[in-house]
Amino acid sequence: MKKLILLTTLILSTLTIFAYDFIHPFGGRAAAMGGSSVASQGLWAMQNNPAGMANLEKISLGLYYENRWMLPETAYKCGAFALPTKFGTLGLSFNQFGSSKYSENKFGLAYAKDFGRYLQVGLQLDYLLVKIGNDYGSFRAFTFELGLQSHVTDKLTLGAYVFNPVSFRLEQTLNHEKLPIVMRFGLAYKFTKDFLGQCEIEKNTEREGVSLRGGLEYEAFKNFFIRAGVQTNPGILSFGLGYGIRFAQINVAAQLHNELGASIQVGMIFSIGK
Repeated sequence: MKKLILLTTLILSTLTIFAYDFIHPFGGRAAAMGGSSVASQGLWAMQNNPAGMANLEKISLGLYYENRWMLPETAYKCGAFALPTKFGTLGLSFNQFGSSKYSENKFGLAYAKDFGRYLQVGLQLDYLLVKIGNDYGSFRAFTFELGLQSHVTDKLTLGAYVFNPVSFRLEQTLNHEKLPIVMRFGLAYKFTKDFLGQCEIEKNTEREGVSLRGGLEYEAFKNFFIRAGVQTNPGILSFGLGYGIRFAQINVAAQLHNELGASIQVGMIFSIGK
């Protein structure tokens, strides 16, 4: 009964207060660093800022799972695939929040291009689907995401990102509800070859105020990383570990929400070829 009440509350909050959560930061690394990801590179940049996958050199496949607030009914699941070519990097992704009773689904087709050290551009086209069980129906929408990154120096990277910049609507809902516009701006700074810091600010048009995020990453020894981070609105503390070998990476994280409790995140990336 406790789980049912909490799940109902979360769904109603999603629908009436915070709109939809299609732009949740993905990846165990981002989760461990307070959700800061707009200036990061790699496969999961496809979900967080598509410009960050412009410099991928290997074919990559990623899987991600988040047990949000330790409830299977509020889990996030994600899969992503990236193919670097001489014309840029192509990507496909799918992510889902929820269960058979209520779910939010996003299918993405991404493209990123490196225009030199000072400019990387990424674009993702999205198909969004909200499904409610017990024959309550489903709702659909198309939108897109746009991201930019710039390696200002060898140590400093800037990132900017916007989701749904022209405010598309979710069809078949009451009054054709508008999807939120989400904007992020941030930076990553490499203090030493082993120590990295990130911070960003996010504005969601469906939420009051802004969210501030920041995180630190330390390479304790070769390919083994220790991470920690913090986020405001909502208040979240996070930490995690990461380890990589030649063809695979695994990142795990834990987050503590100031009201809803703990969440666990696990992400894996497999890379092949050149």
